[in-house]
Amino acid sequence: MTLKKISPNIYILPFDKERDRPNIGYIHGDKYSMLIDTGNSPAHLNDMLNEIKQLNLPIPTVALITHWHWDHTFAMHAFDGITVAERETNQMLKKLETWNWTKDDMQQRLVSGEECEFCDTHIKIEYEDVSTIQVVHSNIEFEDHIHFDLGNITIEVQRMINPHSDDGVIAYCKEEQVLFAGDADSGEYYLLDGGYDNERFYHYIKSVDKYDFNTYIHGHLDPMNKEELKSFWKQIEAEDL
Repeated sequence: MTLKKISPNIYILPFDKERDRPNIGYIHGDKYSMLIDTGNSPAHLNDMLNEIKQLNLPIPTVALITHWHWDHTFAMHAFDGITVAERETNQMLKKLETWNWTKDDMQQRLVSGEECEFCDTHIKIEYEDVSTIQVVHSNIEFEDHIHFDLGNITIEVQRMINPHSDDGVIAYCKEEQVLFAGDADSGEYYLLDGGYDNERFYHYIKSVDKYDFNTYIHGHLDPMNKEELKSFWKQIEAEDL
């Protein structure tokens, strides 16, 4: 995978469906640069950092976490910088810090419902040795909203009701009209097995529609413009609601 340029100062390392690797975002500022999520493993994160080096871009010193799910957070411990997460995201990560990573423990969590089958399957694809998994919480914690001034570019981060996870945030760059959504408009895999809560879905799309963006970056899909995004949402309505 090579970096894909989204706008003058924003890039992504494209998602990998087979390994459940989400898009990782990179935002280049005059003062400092940041990642949107760290990826699902140190190998995933290193792929991102190597691509950044290949383009002679500054190494990111901050990483914003969009939500607690493994594919967005399990490389946090390998990131040599400051990680930032919403309070509820951190609460979930602190819970995961107490988990043991053996196949037996994973099976017990699968049976109890603490883990979902989709995540369990893909964790075992990404990690040949699950005992190497390390979960950490973020260095900096915020509640509901935070603002970053990277120099030539600002990032507004807002926690938002969504159908995917209770803790999800979106990250919006006004100057380049790009919105990072994490997986916010995906289904809920733990309680609804990938299904959608109608109320949360419609609340989310009404909230996001207020932002002036040209490019919408979902965690596991190609970037979309507003027309493509509305078509995607209509597809969800037709198939899942």
